Amino acid sequence: MDIVRQPIRQIDEIEYEHFQKYGQSSYGISAEELKGIFEEMGTEHVYSADEHSYGEDFYFDLHVDGNIVGKVLLLKLARVYQLDLMVFDPYKDNGYATEGLRLALEQSELKEGHTVRAGIPPTSPHQEAMRRVLEKNGFEKRNGLYYLNFKKRYVVNH
Repeated sequence: MDIVRQPIRQIDEIEYEHFQKYGQSSYGISAEELKGIFEEMGTEHVYSADEHSYGEDFYFDLHVDGNIVGKVLLLKLARVYQLDLMVFDPYKDNGYATEGLRLALEQSELKEGHTVRAGIPPTSPHQEAMRRVLEKNGFEKRNGLYYLNFKKRYVVNH
């Protein structure tokens, strides 16, 4: 497997179909946000948006034998990076999510010192698979979310 960092956020036809099938339940995206993405993609079903891309974010395509099998997004939100991870249906159950996430954390250099957060919506059909992928990559569950390099913000002195 290879991963390729993209300079801007892109959604292509295979990801468009993936979002249509799983978007709201798997990624915690509201119906309004999903509708907005589809409207911006238009009839071409392609979305490549400079105005929605930021230099501190990481956008990776997962490649196997010349095919894009999934994507890893690490989006900077205040003091943490939010993880979005997807492997497209024809490529599921091959370990691509676990390996892709490992490579993305390594290449982004977020494994050391940066907090990365992931949520698994309770409606997601991929809850168990995603939990395993996160735990294999060192994430720990805290208060309903999964964290890598969790940092406490408050200390109570007695």
